[in-house]
Amino acid sequence: MNRPETEVFTMITQPEHDNIPDSKAQLVKDLILYELGHYVFNQLCSAFGRETIELPKRPEAIREDHFLAQAIGLENARIMTKVVGNAHYYVPLPSRGTNPEADPAELVRAGYANWEIAKVIGFTERHVRRILNRHGITNPNRKSRSLPALLGKVSGGGAPVQSGGFA
Repeated sequence: MNRPETEVFTMITQPEHDNIPDSKAQLVKDLILYELGHYVFNQLCSAFGRETIELPKRPEAIREDHFLAQAIGLENARIMTKVVGNAHYYVPLPSRGTNPEADPAELVRAGYANWEIAKVIGFTERHVRRILNRHGITNPNRKSRSLPALLGKVSGGGAPVQSGGFA
């Protein structure tokens, strides 16, 4: 079954465990994030993105050589199994940007250039232009992609650097 990348959580079935209904995939994500945090959740997504994994019935069933323990660590795998329960779980792709839920229009108002918006939301600059055009927004913010701008450093304020010798 081929799933589009934009479909984050599509399927969760629990044939033998009824404490989380099938329609509550977001609840499973929230449980994992609450118990294990974003870092471990992103590790899970990096290892198994776009795959359906089967969680065992009991946390003790997970040993060090279990695929889940190898991806997120033994203790984290056992906690995930204890919290979520026995389930077939569709794992989404990892987030591509630092804040994929950010609103591009708000970022334009905040002074971001299109390439900076693309970096924040995890899409290409072309896709950002399409999103803004769809909303009738033209981004007036222009910034060079010089090394200090890419590294997030503020230009100016320091002593000038002279070439060809020691300063």
